[in-house]
Amino acid sequence: MFTFVIWVILFQAVYSLKLVELNVPAGVALGSPVWMYCGYDLEGDDLYSVKWYKDHVEFYRFLPSDQPPGQKYDLHGVNIDLERSNHTHVFLTETSLSTEGLYECEVSTEAPSYSTVQVDKTLKIYALPQEPPDIEGNQPTYQIGEVVNVTCQSKSSKPASNLTWYVNGKKAKPLYITAYPIQKQQNGLETTALGLTFIVTYSHFSYGAMRLRCTASVIQEYSTHSKELIVGENIKADNFYSSNVVVQDIAPRVTGDRGKYVVGDIVDLNCSSSRFTKSLRLSWTINGKPANISYLVRYPDVHQENGITFCRLGLRFIVTQKHLHGDGLKIRCTATVAKVIDTNEKEVFIGGFQQTSGLHVVGNLEADLAKGRVDAFIPSWIFILGLPTFMLQIQSSA
Repeated sequence: MFTFVIWVILFQAVYSLKLVELNVPAGVALGSPVWMYCGYDLEGDDLYSVKWYKDHVEFYRFLPSDQPPGQKYDLHGVNIDLERSNHTHVFLTETSLSTEGLYECEVSTEAPSYSTVQVDKTLKIYALPQEPPDIEGNQPTYQIGEVVNVTCQSKSSKPASNLTWYVNGKKAKPLYITAYPIQKQQNGLETTALGLTFIVTYSHFSYGAMRLRCTASVIQEYSTHSKELIVGENIKADNFYSSNVVVQDIAPRVTGDRGKYVVGDIVDLNCSSSRFTKSLRLSWTINGKPANISYLVRYPDVHQENGITFCRLGLRFIVTQKHLHGDGLKIRCTATVAKVIDTNEKEVFIGGFQQTSGLHVVGNLEADLAKGRVDAFIPSWIFILGLPTFMLQIQSSA
């Protein structure tokens, strides 16, 4: 998850220092080295310091007036190479799960500006599973009317795998699915499980066999941007953007705010994506908690002629006294982008009582019959269960 928040500390009305870029990778494989870059424009001022923080704890500073100018501070999970770090870059030789966190770059100038700018981004560590998931509880054969009750167990990863069940190539119905909580291991990695339960019918068999497949996908949320409004009876919406922070803003766009609300008023807002990918998801929070689902107004995606697609999510509710407190009503829209970075799957073939022509053939029967031939093909990760004591391979004469 990649979080973008800006704090700006200004000491004069005239700004000179400009922070141009903060490059902190959103996701890093466990054990990999990391380069981080903080780009800025002093616009004629002298640099006083560049400081780096992880979760608000300083681990590196660069002061041109010091000898040597670079200095590091021991911090668990941050293995910095001092010789390869400087006034714009820091280099971490390796990463562990403790490396994950919020990284801030703070740049300050000398007189006459005495300006300071801070920008932060979140770095996530991911670890991929080394094996496909396990399928447990399956029987060699099932009869019509019997209950299939199986569980897919993911291997260790970070984040936990997202599991999906398929029956004969089709995604299982939600009614069949039982989700279990994520289990965190002592090493910090995570596992999860997903149950599949249904009553066997004739439709579940194809050529005397039923295919159950579990797919485990590791999904990394690599971009999260938020827009927050702080409103109240005497508080106006906060739409402040500092002119000395020019890092590209790709936060979602919020429209419809009135800037001032009292009890009984209707909040009617729309949040739209500033750019779109297929995996972008919008969400609303009110005072730090997910908005009630009844408050949400969902709209279809808008497809433009140039191929760009935008998504939009509305928020509509009546302000009550519980919404207002001393800090005002905080309404936040967040746009999150995720991508699949790893996929594994396990499949079992289960036999049934249905009679065929007397020959039981193992393999991709549907595809082979369409081609006019039948070959036995068993991928190494597929278990073949419930088959008779003999197997025949048939090759057409064509």
